[in-house]
Amino acid sequence: MSFFSRALISIWQRKGRTVLFLGLFLIVFSLILSGFAIQKSAEKGKIDARKRIGTEVKLKRDNKKMSKALVQGIQTFSRISPETVDKIKQLPEVKNVQIEGEATALESGLNYVEPQKEQDFGGMLGLGQADKSKEPKFALVGTNNSKGTKDFKNHDAKLIEGEGITEKSPKDAAVVEETFAKNNHLKVGSTFKLKGSSLENKGQERTFKIVGIYKTEKIATGYDQAFVLSQPENQLFLAFDSFSKISDQAGIDEVSFNLKDPLQVESFTKKAEKLLSENEKYFKLDAHTEQYEQMIGPIEKMSAFSSIMIKVILLAGGIILTLLILLSVRERKSEIGILLSLGEEKAKISFQLMTEMFLIAVVAFGLAFTIINVTGESISNSILAKQIDSTENVKTSDDENGAIEDETEVVPVDKIELKLDQDIVVRSSGLGLLLVLITTLIPSIIIARTDPRDLFAQKE
Repeated sequence: MSFFSRALISIWQRKGRTVLFLGLFLIVFSLILSGFAIQKSAEKGKIDARKRIGTEVKLKRDNKKMSKALVQGIQTFSRISPETVDKIKQLPEVKNVQIEGEATALESGLNYVEPQKEQDFGGMLGLGQADKSKEPKFALVGTNNSKGTKDFKNHDAKLIEGEGITEKSPKDAAVVEETFAKNNHLKVGSTFKLKGSSLENKGQERTFKIVGIYKTEKIATGYDQAFVLSQPENQLFLAFDSFSKISDQAGIDEVSFNLKDPLQVESFTKKAEKLLSENEKYFKLDAHTEQYEQMIGPIEKMSAFSSIMIKVILLAGGIILTLLILLSVRERKSEIGILLSLGEEKAKISFQLMTEMFLIAVVAFGLAFTIINVTGESISNSILAKQIDSTENVKTSDDENGAIEDETEVVPVDKIELKLDQDIVVRSSGLGLLLVLITTLIPSIIIARTDPRDLFAQKE
């Protein structure tokens, strides 16, 4: 009788032992399959989270570093240089660039929307009776793409006539608010002059041509009502080239790099950081890392736990299986002794033992595969839900010094899609086969060193 046939008979006759090994293998394979599936689903969840956040990476002020520098007595900070922007723009990951800067302009003979009178605020602002004729009256936003500015993206500004500022716009292009246009009898195609304001009186007068008119949806509230620069109607969008020359205060304050692929964010950030000069050390590249980490936090914990679980179950399962097989061999001394005395090769007896374990493992693997396929996703999502402290959206800001620059609604990943693909099956079955071989190795060595006469002597 072949060792394979004897293995089948042994499995059938020793039903209690078979059920015990089947149950143990079932637990081991279920945990291994679910562990690998969770890890793979977590990786997919990270990719999906990055895609949801988008491809935008901002080069902006690092308020934390600037605050420390101010404490140390540093009063002035360099702006982002156009040369740096050009270098980063040439990186292969970059799709397009959004440049923004802020400055102010003097009255320049133009009509503007006046704020509420100081007395409306009970004199609390303490503005006094100083000469305000030299105070700036217009808030300027220099950009190469007005559609990508905060006001237009947040729908606080809506283009109602003409076109916005783009890379193809004239260097002197301007988009103005409709109230400003009406008060100064301007329309699309009209020109007007602006003089930039400067602390050192280095502002220049430049001529701009209106290419578009927008309507603001913002309303000044609270103390903002008392300041002319806070009136939404006094905000003008200018083509960056001319804007940067209007005063020494005008320059690049923030740059948004839109990438071709959200999965390139990390590699792009590392490359771009190397291109920043020493003068730009107070700026940082922000890829919405904080929001991303909050989104993937729960699934990362599950992935880490599943990795530990696989290692523990392999170690513990291997030890338990080895001990059980050793006990099984001890109980079968008579059977092994008879087979050896009949001239059966020790190798074939070892193969019989391996075959028994292998056949039981195959059945257990099939059952585990079916169970995880049917119930694994719901169980994993239940565990994931427990790791999320609250179902409410978490709102975070980019900076910690009270300057909320870009508040974003962040929803942690609370569901994963658990699928047992070919890769998971191959890896799990490979580990299972290795487990069977290792756990039967010690008993096989014992059988190889056994003398039939010793077995019968022990029996007597």
